Amino acid sequence: MNAAGDLDCILIGPHELDFDDYEASLRAMGEESIAYRVLKANSTVLDGRRMTYYDLLNRMLPDSRGEPGDLHVCKLPSLAIGHLKTALTRAGLVTEEVNFFTWERDRLVELLACRPRAVAITSTFYVDNTALTEIVDFVRRHDPDIPVIIGGPHILNIHNGYDPEAQDFVYREIGADIYVCDSQGESTLAQALRALRTGRAGLALVPNLAYTTNGHDFTRTGRVVEDNPIEDSVVDWSLFDPGFYAPTVQLRTARSCAYACAFCQYPQLGGPLSLNSLEHVEAQLRHFAEVGVKNVVFIDDTFNVPFPRFKKLLRMMIKNGFDFNWFSFFRCANSDAEAFDLMAESGCKGVFLGLESGDDRILKNMNKSASSEKYRRGIGALTERGILTFASLIVGFPGETADSVARTMDFIADTAPTFYRAEMYYHYPAVPIAQQADKYGLRGTGYHWRHDTMDAEQACAAVEHMYRTIDSSLIMPGYMFDFWSIPYLMGQGMEVEHLTAFVRRAGEGLVRAL
Repeated sequence: MNAAGDLDCILIGPHELDFDDYEASLRAMGEESIAYRVLKANSTVLDGRRMTYYDLLNRMLPDSRGEPGDLHVCKLPSLAIGHLKTALTRAGLVTEEVNFFTWERDRLVELLACRPRAVAITSTFYVDNTALTEIVDFVRRHDPDIPVIIGGPHILNIHNGYDPEAQDFVYREIGADIYVCDSQGESTLAQALRALRTGRAGLALVPNLAYTTNGHDFTRTGRVVEDNPIEDSVVDWSLFDPGFYAPTVQLRTARSCAYACAFCQYPQLGGPLSLNSLEHVEAQLRHFAEVGVKNVVFIDDTFNVPFPRFKKLLRMMIKNGFDFNWFSFFRCANSDAEAFDLMAESGCKGVFLGLESGDDRILKNMNKSASSEKYRRGIGALTERGILTFASLIVGFPGETADSVARTMDFIADTAPTFYRAEMYYHYPAVPIAQQADKYGLRGTGYHWRHDTMDAEQACAAVEHMYRTIDSSLIMPGYMFDFWSIPYLMGQGMEVEHLTAFVRRAGEGLVRAL
């Protein structure tokens, strides 16, 4: 731990709200409210008590003292923390990290006692402000004067989706001092931290910021879009003890996405697809093999794009004899029999399929560049090779009807992916489909929307109907327990058959409680 005065920044990873408090706050809105029904479709019930899948799992797997276990996917090393620590260290700045705020508050208190110059919080997993506000309040209670910086996707969504007056309102609600408004942000954060070495006056010269010196009024600095070479964003894992990231680690080999789905603004924010060299990827994988990593999670949004590169990567893994179980996003439209064989031979154990819909008309509305038939063939080929499949569905996208929902349900019943998740459409006003709002009669934001062929209430009911009806696949909802929990739990010693048995039991509790 660094001596007082030497620490530039504490980096803080994700936070999960106390579920009982969160449930009570949503229940107060009414048990028939959309918000509470969404929560019900992402949690389970045991002995009359609603809880998350991880709460249930930890009750079923107590520790040696008989106390609930301590499993949680957010205990995986945060890749955002890894990237930021690497970039800031290369910039000559001194950092410490709190990987999972919810379970590492004592460590944060110890680090705050070192009087760091700032605290920086990532916003990767949030769609509202509550968790960020709780972290800021916690920091303020222990050091009311420390500058608090927040950046990441949620802040960028606020920056792009609201006018300055509304932004200021939200920023005041969250309570931080400095907000980084860039899709990358590493360089901006480094500049801000260097400025804070001499006080807050220098922040005026740092681009991409919204900051306050009085807690109420915000100053915005000039916009300079970051375009950091992807090679510079490779995590330097030597900065961490191997025990931090073994046996399961996440790895990014590309930035942004080659596609332009109508419900997603990531390609707009991330810029053109940028690929890391296979030499860099190979070097990281060799390091992982040396320190005992067993599970590698590739988090590229389109891991098998470009397709020739994907095959070269798989052949490289086979040539090295890496003994990893690996997992990734996967687009069935970019595949062939040879690729499926290479995946199995190189250690692929599971893939996340952004299926979204089993209806080709809805896929066209989404600009998915895919067809239900390609998904059908892909799921069959993956299943034949013993690769777990997780199908993610969006219900209620503009153009959705009861008939298109029925076709999606038939598709899941016929193809039987191992796991599936159905989420009602959440509308961000800055996503591409918003430009066609008049065409579809689309109105509203968030979970409160309607269009010419469906409204949020109907979409929510459709999700519940799916969960009650489909029995060919296991329900794996998104409340911190989804596809990415598979490699984490395997790394904790859980066999696939035990994992699927647990998910089945939890899903039965979810359905009963609907």
